[in-house]
Amino acid sequence: MPDRTTLAAMAAFAVLCLVLVAGSEPRRIGDGGEYTAMAWQFANLRPPALSLDDIALLDQHYADLGDRMSGFEGSAPTYQNLLSDGRYDQLHFWIYPLMAAPGVKVAKWLGQPDTYAFAALNIALATFTFGVVMRRKGLFVAALLFLSPLLWWIDKAHGEVLVFCVLLLALLWVRDRPHLGFICMAVLTAHNLSFSIVMVAYAITMLLLHGRTVFDSRRKWAALVAAGVIAAAHPLYYLQRLRIVEPTMVLEDNSLRIPTVTRYVTPIVDPYVGLVVWWPFLVAAVCVGAVARAWSRPVVRRTAREWAVVWSPFVMGLAVLFAQAQNNQPGSGGTFAMSRYAIWIAPFAVYAFPDRSPGEGRATPHRFTPRSAAATTVVLASLLLSLHVARPATPDVWFTVKPTLVAQELHEHAPWLWNTPPQLFLTREWRQYGKVEPVANEACTKLLAVSGTWPTTCPAPTDVPRDCATTLFCYANRSGDHYTFVPVRYYG
Repeated sequence: MPDRTTLAAMAAFAVLCLVLVAGSEPRRIGDGGEYTAMAWQFANLRPPALSLDDIALLDQHYADLGDRMSGFEGSAPTYQNLLSDGRYDQLHFWIYPLMAAPGVKVAKWLGQPDTYAFAALNIALATFTFGVVMRRKGLFVAALLFLSPLLWWIDKAHGEVLVFCVLLLALLWVRDRPHLGFICMAVLTAHNLSFSIVMVAYAITMLLLHGRTVFDSRRKWAALVAAGVIAAAHPLYYLQRLRIVEPTMVLEDNSLRIPTVTRYVTPIVDPYVGLVVWWPFLVAAVCVGAVARAWSRPVVRRTAREWAVVWSPFVMGLAVLFAQAQNNQPGSGGTFAMSRYAIWIAPFAVYAFPDRSPGEGRATPHRFTPRSAAATTVVLASLLLSLHVARPATPDVWFTVKPTLVAQELHEHAPWLWNTPPQLFLTREWRQYGKVEPVANEACTKLLAVSGTWPTTCPAPTDVPRDCATTLFCYANRSGDHYTFVPVRYYG
């Protein structure tokens, strides 16, 4: 049972979320039209795939709500490739809408927008996870993770809060509640099949930590079977309905690939969308915390198995980065500006901080030290920055956001240091989504050629290498009077 301090902090966080939601108008972002449509279907005891009659009823429901759900009418996709038995399946799976469906039913009775049901689900999940983090890692870590850009998604019918919280719970429970953690990983896998590789890495970590005790009771076996059923629901559903495993692989050409190092780390370090730009206080705290933990840890001999356990979070983190890199549009929407996939990797920050000792925060609740002052300053700075750039009321205009100051300075003074995936560079420099034409930064120090054609806004470089002239994309990074050329194979 949480102590009074934890409950008070959870209540304060929930109130903050409610205030932010009250000041934000319901709006559709990214794949929100799919999620609200499927939740509406479940709330009315219908299958998640929609018929044309279902879509007509749904649009009438939106129309009845007036401007409180403007932008949602006509937002349920009708892809012919996803049509079966007169019903259109959606591009994304239905486990998240299923969780929101009871709230959608309540919202209908109260005459409120469906998005409030998703907001209620997000707030409940975030508040619960906030409390778990606080009990295990302390108030500083919980506040740093949740008083953050995550708040932008708190009122949205989108899966970022679900991914963040469920992944965070899985990581925190791997040592003492591994079966609950494994079920969390199954929910993630059902929500997004890319997490299946992360689930495998998590299962290996469980076995390394707990050995045969993972299977030593019927209750544990039941949890493992339940996790398997949940994870398998995604591919089995689409196989039964459409004879495919994952719709995005068919409609968006997201086939399995080995990503480049650049694409791996884009959500962390990219100057347009990375954590270092939009969540800098978390990155700084993780660096300091990780160094402090490594410095204070005693030097001991470890077996190969013990070393595998030590490095398992790193392996799981790589698996998450591999999963997000399967998407060929790292600059896709559903965000204020930061990459949505940064939310996938942020939960691993908990490994940089030690566990909270029993009774910590209760024995001397009023003690104020330089360390606590620094922690408070970091949390407040992170919250203020997040409320400035990522409060829920901020519109979904990621593609019109001008290049960040970091991107401008980096590309002007050291353009060779980082080559953003072309899809991101094109979107942010053109400030348009989907435009694939040659473009350059304002200083003409970083140019992107498309099919051998250079942007007309800058002097074209000379002595272009053949592999640069013949590849689909190629960067020209200016240093003085000379250019270095970097051919890029993938769009995103």
